[in-house]
Amino acid sequence: MNTHFRDNRGFTLVELAVVMVIIGLLIGGILKGQEMIENARVNATISQIKAVDAASSTFQDMYDALAGDMIDASTRLPGIANNGNGNNQLDNAPFIDPAAGSETILFFAHINAADLLVGSPTTDGMAADIRGSEITVGQLAATGNLGMSTTARAGRYAVVAIEGNAAASGLIQLQAGRIDRKLDDGIPTTGSVVADNVAACGGATGYLEASGTLDCSIAARIN
Repeated sequence: MNTHFRDNRGFTLVELAVVMVIIGLLIGGILKGQEMIENARVNATISQIKAVDAASSTFQDMYDALAGDMIDASTRLPGIANNGNGNNQLDNAPFIDPAAGSETILFFAHINAADLLVGSPTTDGMAADIRGSEITVGQLAATGNLGMSTTARAGRYAVVAIEGNAAASGLIQLQAGRIDRKLDDGIPTTGSVVADNVAACGGATGYLEASGTLDCSIAARIN
């Protein structure tokens, strides 16, 4: 009579260690991949801000007028029916959702009609590459208060906020901090890039990047 023996051995410590190393590598790869995707979105949004800046400057050079504020846009730009008031300022402040027909919305319409910017505006601005956010443009009429800054320079600002609401936070602290560091000084209260007035976003020493909550929107000064 033949007797069959079943091998009931479990995994050895070496085999378990190999499995744990493989699992660790897989998790590390996933996390690294997510970080690379996040960095790509931030860099793409920075490129969009720079593209808006360049398009604004080029428009002024071509037409001797500010996009959105152009008083004779309906006769000089194809497909444009609405004009600005020609006072060389946009009628919408940063971090305030623009009203329908405002010069902030006309800004992107005029830029697109001049074929200076790839991509169409949404209802309020231009969709940002950071998902759920969009870029609008507003005007700070006089040097002073803007979001967390009390010394922001007067001028036009590209605002990155939640889609459909320029007054609402559309970025986590890490995203806002990376944008600020790449374009300015990395501080939400100073320089040419400032954050909206939400204490959970950051302060005079920097952004609260470890929090990872949706508490930031930023404004970057453009030409």
